[in-house]
Amino acid sequence: MRIDIPGVECRGSLAAGSMHVPSGFPELDAMLGGGWPGGGLTELLVEPGTAAELALLSPALGRLTCGYGGADPAWVMLIAPPWIPYAPGLCWQGLALSRVLVTDVCRAADVLWATEAALGSGSCAAVIAWAGVASRVALQRLHLLAVKRPVWSVLVRPARFRRDRSPAMMRMQLHLQPGAQDAVRAEIFRHRLRTPGTVTVVLP
Repeated sequence: MRIDIPGVECRGSLAAGSMHVPSGFPELDAMLGGGWPGGGLTELLVEPGTAAELALLSPALGRLTCGYGGADPAWVMLIAPPWIPYAPGLCWQGLALSRVLVTDVCRAADVLWATEAALGSGSCAAVIAWAGVASRVALQRLHLLAVKRPVWSVLVRPARFRRDRSPAMMRMQLHLQPGAQDAVRAEIFRHRLRTPGTVTVVLP
């Protein structure tokens, strides 16, 4: 199971050793220990009606697609986003559209298959997938693939799966802030390398 993209390689996308992608939010970076962790699966849980996850992830995705820290511009893949990505909006958020791949699949099993294939290919610096029901075995396979490669992998799932067991190295839930449309409360309730905590992030 492999995705081959002619002329694409993951060279210099995530610095080996640091394995962090700056989030673009200083207060969140402080909580995360430098930025979004790579080398393992991150699970981002969202409540119904939140729809803020892409705004939270976009600054980091922009850094990867445009190149940062002397790295070459890298590819990022969005798998099964619940809406059609708005190209001008992605540009405004700093993403280089020429480095963004979007995979449109519907069935839960296909989302997991596409995510596994993307991680296994080694072609992308970041893989962001929107998924629903996923067995522990499927999550474990994704986590092990993410550990083997310098890739930032995020699985976005509904908040109702919070109580499910997961091998993800970090699990975060986004909460809406009453009366604040441009802010979310990011609750990091599991992090293998950091102390759990909560931070409010003002979105662009």
